Amino acid sequence: MPLIAAAICPHPPTLIPAVAGAAAAELDELRAACVESIRRLRIPKFGDATEGWAIGRSREFVSDPTLPNLLVIVGGDDTTLAYDSATTFGSLRRYGIVWDWDFAWCQGEQGALPLPLSLSVGLWLATAHGPPGPFFKRFAYQSVSFDAPPEECAALGKDLAAQDANVAMLVIGEAAPTEQLPTSTAHRAALYNRTLAQAFAHADTTTLSKLDPVASSTLKASGRASWQVLAGAAEGQKLEGRLISDPRSHESGFFVASWTQTASAPLDAA
Repeated sequence: MPLIAAAICPHPPTLIPAVAGAAAAELDELRAACVESIRRLRIPKFGDATEGWAIGRSREFVSDPTLPNLLVIVGGDDTTLAYDSATTFGSLRRYGIVWDWDFAWCQGEQGALPLPLSLSVGLWLATAHGPPGPFFKRFAYQSVSFDAPPEECAALGKDLAAQDANVAMLVIGEAAPTEQLPTSTAHRAALYNRTLAQAFAHADTTTLSKLDPVASSTLKASGRASWQVLAGAAEGQKLEGRLISDPRSHESGFFVASWTQTASAPLDAA
C-alpha cells in the first residue's frame, strides 16, 4: 500500500481568483504550477480522454493499477484531525473571507463542517481544474497540528499511506517568507528555503524528517508538520522529485513540487 505520488503546494487564499479579485493575475504563474503538480497525480475521473489527465470510461481504465485509489489532502491547522469527506466543505469564512467550495454538496446540512484554510485551498486546487467529469476514487482530508512533533508526523504519514492501495497525497504548506522577516533572520530563512528546494527537487524524505520544529516556527515556515507527514508516507518508496515553482515565489515561502514513482519502482499489489 504505497504512496505513489505527491503534489506539494502552498495555500495563499489569493490563489483562488474569486478571492483575489482584480489581483488574481498576480499569482497566475504560481497557480499554474500548482495545477501542473496536481495534474501529475493522475487523479482518475470519468469522462473523455484528455492528454495529461487520468480520464477515461473503459473498464480497463477504471481498473488501471497505476492510478491512485485514494487522494489524501494534508494541511496544517491548530489541531490534528481527520475530516469526513462526505460532510465537509471548503470555506474561508472563519478567516473573514466570504468564499465557500462545496465539493461534497453538504453545506447547510446538519453536522456539515468547514475545512481549515490549508485543506480548503487544497480541495479547490484539486477539484477546480482539469477536464469536467466526476471523480471515481476516494478523497480524504487530514489536518496536522502546526506544532506536532516530527515522530508524530511520520507516524501519521505512514498511517495515511496504509489506508489504501496506491495512495496519492496533496500536501499543503508554506516555507519561510524571507521578504517579510526581519533582516536578522532573513539569512537563516533563505538557507532554510534552499534546503527545502533541494529536498523537494530530490524527493528527499530524510532532510524533511529532520526539519526542526522550533526553527521552522521561528522562521514562520508553517508547512513543516505537513512535509514531515509526507516524509513518513514516502519513506522507503522510490519517488522522483521535480521542483515546479520559480525562485521568486520561494521568497514568499511558496513552493510547488511533484513527486512521482520512478519507472523502475514496482507497484505494491497488496
